[in-house]
Amino acid sequence: MDRNSIIGFVLIGVILIGWLYFQNKNTPPVNKDEKKTEQVNQDSLKKVQEEQQKKQQQVVQDTVKKNVTGDTSKVTQPVSEKYGALFGKFEKGEDKVIIIETDKYHAEFSTKGGSLIKYEVKGFNTWDGFPVQLLYLDKGGELNVLFNSTEGKLINTKDLYFKSTYKAWERKDVRGNEEFKIVFEMPIDSNGAKITKTFTFKNDTYMFGVEIGLDNSSKYISNYEYQLAWENSLKLTEFRSDGEGGHAQAFAEMGDELEVLDVTAKDEPVKSDLNGQTNWVSSRIKYFSVFLIPDGKKADGSYITGNYFDLPNNGHEKNYSIALKMAIKNDKSEKNKFNVYLGPVDYEILKGYDMNLQSTMRFSLDFLVRPIAQYAILPFFLFLHKFISNWGIVIIIFSIVMKVVLTPFTRYQMKSMKKMGELQPKMNAMKEKYKDDPQKQQQMLMKLYKEEKINPAGGCLPMLLQLPILYALFGVFSSTIELRQAYFGLWIHDLAVPDVILQLPFKIPLFGVDYLSGLALLMGVTMFIQQKMTVKDPKQMAMVYIMPIMLTFLFTTLPAGLNLYYFMFNLLSIIEQYYITKKGKKAGEEGAVIVKQEQILKNKGKK
Repeated sequence: MDRNSIIGFVLIGVILIGWLYFQNKNTPPVNKDEKKTEQVNQDSLKKVQEEQQKKQQQVVQDTVKKNVTGDTSKVTQPVSEKYGALFGKFEKGEDKVIIIETDKYHAEFSTKGGSLIKYEVKGFNTWDGFPVQLLYLDKGGELNVLFNSTEGKLINTKDLYFKSTYKAWERKDVRGNEEFKIVFEMPIDSNGAKITKTFTFKNDTYMFGVEIGLDNSSKYISNYEYQLAWENSLKLTEFRSDGEGGHAQAFAEMGDELEVLDVTAKDEPVKSDLNGQTNWVSSRIKYFSVFLIPDGKKADGSYITGNYFDLPNNGHEKNYSIALKMAIKNDKSEKNKFNVYLGPVDYEILKGYDMNLQSTMRFSLDFLVRPIAQYAILPFFLFLHKFISNWGIVIIIFSIVMKVVLTPFTRYQMKSMKKMGELQPKMNAMKEKYKDDPQKQQQMLMKLYKEEKINPAGGCLPMLLQLPILYALFGVFSSTIELRQAYFGLWIHDLAVPDVILQLPFKIPLFGVDYLSGLALLMGVTMFIQQKMTVKDPKQMAMVYIMPIMLTFLFTTLPAGLNLYYFMFNLLSIIEQYYITKKGKKAGEEGAVIVKQEQILKNKGKK
């Protein structure tokens, strides 16, 4: 291996190390006894919109003036400073809860807000063994209607009480092909002005319907527009908050364009206020997402805000509020239907809706990695998993396939490195001859490479081809629901997170980790053996020790599935290299025997 090859490997190492550092710069310490910290309080969508709407609407000073019925004498109750005469009477009411049970989820809705207040996803548990609950119970319900009233008040139905005919704590099991509906109604006056929210549920799907009905809306909505809002991010479900925070984003698809919002610092909140035909809005955490999807006509725009919050132990959380803007076309009777997806970020499920929902599965270096992950790795994994239940075995088979695919390049690498070794004496002599003229030295070396038909960068080719695959695998292992909590065997209980075998009482300098990963150590050992078999120049032995150690500590924080793949690939490369070397020695020995026999026969002929 000459200087150019060393430089190539160092550059590849720098790229890989830089990427790994970027991915893990906010890694908190792993502590199995640590309790999960709830999200800190944050500004809601209402506060942001209040500031916006105050600039647009003139607040009416006298809220007890003639109301929409035209008879002020009928106003017999105190006027709410917050909601005015029209909606103040809905600030109090009966809080009744109804429970909806399907094969996919357990949901609870309340007459307070006519909102979804609880949603447990069946078949999934949090890192500490509890059912996955996607709503923060202390933040109020979701799927609320926001608008400006004719009294100049910003109305959020989240805090107002609807009426419904179901009994408190009534339970409905939706099974088979049946359909069930809940109707919430808010009568504004006795002349037919009202708001209606109708939820429709079907079994065996994470998607349910909601219809917003606005009758005689000109009597209580001032600007012929409202928003359907989901005001908070989904509740964290994993052990490491930074891991989920890294994947938390919000989206709006308008036409063929996907608007992606990602808040990265607490002092840099993000906001998107877009007008135009909107297909859907969404927010996600690491493994779960929510989509608001107009059913029928498109929405007239989207409104998204994002805020970043620090959590203890170097953790963090992102909170997104998402909303669809809907223009009111018929103030007598306006009805808009929506579909709400609330469930796992599962590629096959999202793709099955044929609405490009799977585009929210983002990867590092998305423009390069997405095609590899989405059209090669994921379909291959899912195909094998139909026949093999253990994801670890699937990863091992994938390692074998990738080794076969890359074999021509690794053979070329070995051949190139062997030739470079054979030419080393000539190259050293040339360097000595032209040591005072570096330019001439480089010219003569390039001439030698050309004459011998050697590419000095040939030894780097397999590693360069591996980089996009490693990036894609990182994205697949760290954000694909199928691999979440996937058990392999022995100490490897979850292929989507680091396989910790030893907790250290201190942090390793430079790398900031205080634990060791079993598969990362095995990967480092195989890398060391591979380097030892390849590098023969004593001047280059430092790289044999430094690179495996550095990558071992950096890979310690990565998903166990990625380290399993890299370990297996290295192991197969060692076996291949051993076989080729042994075969070459055997061929050389046989050749020497043949030459010796020919020499003996030749000597006998002379006698």
